[in-house]
Amino acid sequence: MSFLGGKLHSKWTKFTFCFLFLLPLLYPFLLKPGEQLYSDHLGKFILGESVGRNGFLSGNLVLPARNLDPEGNYCPTECIRIGGELISPFPAALGYVYAVFLPWSGIVGVYVATAILVLLSFLLLSILWDWDPIYLGVLVLASPFLVNGYFFPDVGIASFLFLAGSFLFLRSGPSSSWLRFVSAGFICASAAWFRIESIVFPLAFIFFLSIYKFYNIEERSRILGYSLGFLVGVGLLLGIQYILYGHPLGPRFSFNQPTMFLPPWKKWEIYTGLLIANPNRLGFFGYTPGLLIVLFFFVYYVFFKNNPFKRSSASEISNRDLFVFSGIAAFLALVVSAPNDGIIDFGSRYLHLSLPAFVGMFLILTENLGEKFRKIAKIVLFTILLYSVYISFSYTQILVKYGRKTTKLNAIYLEQKPDLVVVQIRTYSQILGKYFFQTPSVWLMKEGHIKNFFSKNRPEQFQKILFVQTKASILESLNDADPFLKNKYYESITQTLGPDFKKVWSENKEDVLIFSMERKK
Repeated sequence: MSFLGGKLHSKWTKFTFCFLFLLPLLYPFLLKPGEQLYSDHLGKFILGESVGRNGFLSGNLVLPARNLDPEGNYCPTECIRIGGELISPFPAALGYVYAVFLPWSGIVGVYVATAILVLLSFLLLSILWDWDPIYLGVLVLASPFLVNGYFFPDVGIASFLFLAGSFLFLRSGPSSSWLRFVSAGFICASAAWFRIESIVFPLAFIFFLSIYKFYNIEERSRILGYSLGFLVGVGLLLGIQYILYGHPLGPRFSFNQPTMFLPPWKKWEIYTGLLIANPNRLGFFGYTPGLLIVLFFFVYYVFFKNNPFKRSSASEISNRDLFVFSGIAAFLALVVSAPNDGIIDFGSRYLHLSLPAFVGMFLILTENLGEKFRKIAKIVLFTILLYSVYISFSYTQILVKYGRKTTKLNAIYLEQKPDLVVVQIRTYSQILGKYFFQTPSVWLMKEGHIKNFFSKNRPEQFQKILFVQTKASILESLNDADPFLKNKYYESITQTLGPDFKKVWSENKEDVLIFSMERKK
């Protein structure tokens, strides 16, 4: 369908599309890349910088504190020790992407490139859904697809690859070459280099295609080609990861493995956090409650209205609809096997690739509303979606404020100029931000860690040490007038460093206590 034709006949509709397409390009100004170097984002930056410093030959983390902590017991970012190397649990492929951009564009280039990929994802989906403004509007404004795709580059890259491969398959015609189908499957499989859970989505798509369409000889050839390309791509990924990490699913799987194989009845806390909310994050349906209605309708539509075992029913269903069905089925499979991400982070990131399918199912739902209640039902559905639009706006604002907050922490580091930074919680290695590689930093969570670390590294070698203590550990005994009174963590520090060190500066912030210990000259 032409961009200027069909549903894009009005100036208002064209303006709406232009606005939605431009939104990803506004995000580098809203969520400034230089302010996003904390937590997982800092860990990905560290991985990318390490790949570059290793000459693209290894993902072994290059940490300034490596000579102080050769075993990596106090690694200030998430890491896994495999053999003699410290490996990041984040995708190595993402590290290579960062390493390409960092030398010439800095962290800004990574996020700008990701924003462009999100925009291209919108373009592919708009073409697949015949330039339906409701589809793109719901996806962009009432779901976390945009903010997650930009804010987490691994998510943005993986979703683009999966959608590009799916687009190649869905837009193919009877005269398309078999190589096109193989390429489509291979590109979809490539998404797993950035998000390992994306393997489930092409698998579900192949499953639904086989059930509904395999009897058709013409479709059978396309399905086999797509399946072959997918298997080659996944086989390449699993083989390389097995050689490098000793496990086909790579370091991230090893990092999440303890909770993945818990029986479902022991994962209610994970499911609640993933789907609804936990004390710190909204879950998938907490963000977009309208999609819960879509999920219930999906179950009815697939198992009752369009029985896959009825040949007449199968012939009426398009491959695009099967793409929608498979996306929601993959969602269900991922929820059942959800790792600890459901507790510690935003649920929709892990389930991100199912969002286009859910929005597609939303359109199918609106088309199947009964005539008698169609108008009222649409008003209810779109009213619920307005809540999600508000959440999208609020979520972006929260991230903006948090990013600015980290920049202020960076300023403290520059003012204090320490020789060592000690953080009690890994998240607060963000105080270093883009300066991470300039100063050694370690993660010493407990009093025993402090004693052990400084027993192996003489305190006298440091002139000034900056400590970042989480206030969560001392809230019950915290004295507002003197936060160092009855502070066991601080007491352990003073005892371990000895009388030669004294506190020369401190700042009692909302969630952390920051202080500098300087050696007497």
